Amino acid sequence: MPVADGSEEMEIAIVADIFRRAKWKVVIAGPDAGAIRASRGMRIVPDAALADIAPEIFDMLAIPGGGDGVKALAKDERLLAAARAFMANGKWVTAICAGPLVLQAAGVLKGRRATCHPGVAGEFTQTPRLDDRVVTDGRLITSQAPGTAFEFALAVIRAVEGDRKADELAKSMVVKA
Repeated sequence: MPVADGSEEMEIAIVADIFRRAKWKVVIAGPDAGAIRASRGMRIVPDAALADIAPEIFDMLAIPGGGDGVKALAKDERLLAAARAFMANGKWVTAICAGPLVLQAAGVLKGRRATCHPGVAGEFTQTPRLDDRVVTDGRLITSQAPGTAFEFALAVIRAVEGDRKADELAKSMVVKA
């Protein structure tokens, strides 16, 4: 999960937490070894620096939103190359809120079904923005906003591990799945 100053803290915390509850190894990767200041001022200490990560060893890319964070991530050529490689190799690619704009910057959304935050819909130009809260197109899963973070993370779990695991996690967290 790549993050930068201005990334949305709810999307980082909720998605990473639910993935970890599923017993998935999640690495939150920042621009360097230090803390980031998320979109609402919360300081988050990434697990690693993005430059120290070998993206090819991972099975999934999960991109949070947050306007300034997305702008920074969309300029990171290494991350854009990783997004292209993940899509080309049939790996899971997920993004929430403004996060799909990073995928657009990588040039991987053309002809795909996707959504994003309504506030950035005008910037979403490679594919029509769908109104669904969560959109699954093969191994590409996108969602709209912090308010959809639980649905998004559970949809990813459901797609990867099936209904039983997603329903079990939703029940344990008292979340409507």
